[in-house]
Order: sequence, then structure tokens, then C-alpha cells
Amino acid sequence: MILATSIVILFVSFTAVSFYTFYTIKYRKGDGLTGSRLEDFPSVSILEPVRNIDDDVEKNIESLFLLDYPHFEILFGVDTDEDPIIDIINKLRAKYPEIESRIIVTGHSSVENPKIYKLALMESAAVGDLFWVCDSNIRVETDTLQRLVNEYSTNNSKIIFSPVRATGSSSFGSIIENSYFNLFLSGSVITAWKLFKKQIVVGKSMLIEKETLNHFGGFGYFKDYLAEDYMMGETYTESKFPISTNCTWVTNFSRDTSIKDFYYRMERWAKLRFRLEFHFYLLEIVLNPIILALFFAAGMGGTKGFIVLASTLLLKISLEYANFLFLNPGDSKKFRVLLLLPFAILVKDIILFVVYLAPFFSSTVNWRGGKISIGKKTLIAFSQESLLCQGA
Repeated sequence: MILATSIVILFVSFTAVSFYTFYTIKYRKGDGLTGSRLEDFPSVSILEPVRNIDDDVEKNIESLFLLDYPHFEILFGVDTDEDPIIDIINKLRAKYPEIESRIIVTGHSSVENPKIYKLALMESAAVGDLFWVCDSNIRVETDTLQRLVNEYSTNNSKIIFSPVRATGSSSFGSIIENSYFNLFLSGSVITAWKLFKKQIVVGKSMLIEKETLNHFGGFGYFKDYLAEDYMMGETYTESKFPISTNCTWVTNFSRDTSIKDFYYRMERWAKLRFRLEFHFYLLEIVLNPIILALFFAAGMGGTKGFIVLASTLLLKISLEYANFLFLNPGDSKKFRVLLLLPFAILVKDIILFVVYLAPFFSSTVNWRGGKISIGKKTLIAFSQESLLCQGA
């Protein structure tokens, strides 16, 4: 009975993981649309909130200056004028003086979503008809903006979401993080879009029509939610404003991430998902076949347990390798990364199980030096301790 039950559950688990792998591979080069169809080029304001120095941040920011698009400006939002990232930005501004760019010192909010606080101030200074919100740890291709605007022009979409591929692996923690991004994060989101027509927005890259955003009063409308990207997708959908993706990927660079960094990021995201979609979150345990197999093997014991566990490990690692090789061609050429990948997959899935339990015991997340208690739909409330510390 235990064997039959375990096989059924593992079959369901691997079906889901296989869909993730299939859709990331199928759409790894986009959805077939290119910038060549554009006849009109609306002006775009690129809004990039920045803070401190991420891995390869200079190359990431430079990729914005190299965009093949006729009408755009770049606005960088920093907390203070002493942030070391400013020197890098000014170096690139001097290198590309023909590109309109500005640095806006926004400060840091202690009472609302810090990213939205920055975006709202940057929004008031932006002149474009479209806003392209980009995180500083992503890199884009020269035609990325054309492809996104083409999707906007073709389908009248008010938000265009970009899936994320991850690369740059060097530390063991970065191998773990990049494999997570490429399979679980991007795989689950693209599967939701393509298979279930569930429009989930991830905020590392969002092209947003200014006029429609103004319908809600601007970015500030979402200031009370920590998962502002998800809530934007939900709000637009409920208001009948179309959102879409043509799978124009952006690349997240993670080189020196530690296991500790990965753990805390996953813990925070788990708590967000728990309060966004509670019932779906409960089913996430099924998406971790290695952990399920460990429990099943312990219950069965002996040869049967060993066979179940060994078969699960082999199949899961094979699927992750396929995803990694197709979606991350840069790291797939690094022998050390390929050698460590099976161990990284095992450690990753154990960490994901540990953080899976965290939301059942705590609703508080650490975010940029502050503690935030989150409620339903990630409604946020900074702790009094955090407010006192930041006000000191």
C-alpha cells in the first residue's frame, strides 16, 4: 500500500516538474515575436531602483545603455547620495552621454513597500509613455525593449511580464540559486501562463503603460503590499486590463550568492506565496519529489525504499540538468558547475522543504534591514522595532 501510494504521489510530482522543464525549454527563445514588426516607437522611461552593488552590476546596467531603441531614458533610484553604486552609474553615464539618464535620490521609506516608494518618486520625474521597471541584477539584450514594446503594440497589453533565466554561477550558493530560478521560478510561472492561463507577474522586468497605471493613481496604489508585482497582475486582471508575455527573457546574474543568502530569500518568498495563494501553497510540497521520496523510503525501508529514492534522485537530477543546459548555456560550459550541480540540487530541495514550513510559524520577514509583518495578500506592517531603528 505504501509503495503504491508513493508511486502515485511521485508520478504527480514528476508530472509537474516535467511541465516546468518542458515549458522553459520550449519558450527559452521567446514566443516568436520580434521587434521588427514595430511601426511606431512610443517613448519609454526605464525605471531601475538600485541599492549597493550586485554581482556584475556594471555590465547589467550597461546593457540598458546599449539598447537598440530610438526613444528612451534611464532613471536610477538610490536611497542616498553616498551609495557606492552611484560611481558605477556615473561612469556609464559619461561613457554613453547620448543616452538620456538621471539619478534620483529617493530616500528609503519605513512605512511602505520600499521598492514602490522609489518607483513612485521616479514615476513623477519620468517622461515616457511606457515605464519599464528593471531590477539592477538583470541583464538584457539589445533588442529586449523592442520585443517588449512590440508585444504592447500588438496585443494592447498594459503590463508585459518577462520570465527570468539565471546564470553566472561561481559559488555553491549561486549554483543552487540559479538552478532554482531556471526551473522552479520560471518553470512554474510559464506553466501557469501557458497551461492554466493564470497570469502571474514577477517584477524583475515589467513593461507598464503609463496611462493605465495612472488609472490607479500610479505606483503608490500598491505601496501597502510587499508582493507588489503579483498584486499588480491581480489588480489589472480584475479590472479587465490585459496583461501578457511573449517570453522575452531577462537574465539574472548570481555569482557570489551564499547558501545563507539563498535560504533567507527563499524563506521570504515562501511567506509571500503562503499569504497570496494559501491553498496552492499547501500543494507546493508535491513539487519536491526528492523530499517526498526520502519520507517514502524511510517508511518502506529495505530494497524497495532504496529503489524509490534512487530512481527519484536520478529522474529529478536528469530533469534539472536538461533545464540547466538549455536555459543556462553559459554555466553549462563550466565543468566545476556541472560537477557540483547534483549536490546543489539535493541541498536546494532540502532547503526548500525547510523554508516551506516557515510560514506556518511566522509571518515576519526581514527586508533591507527592517522587519515586516505580512498579512493576507502580503499587506505589510513594519514592526515598531524596525521603525525606531530606521528613525534613529
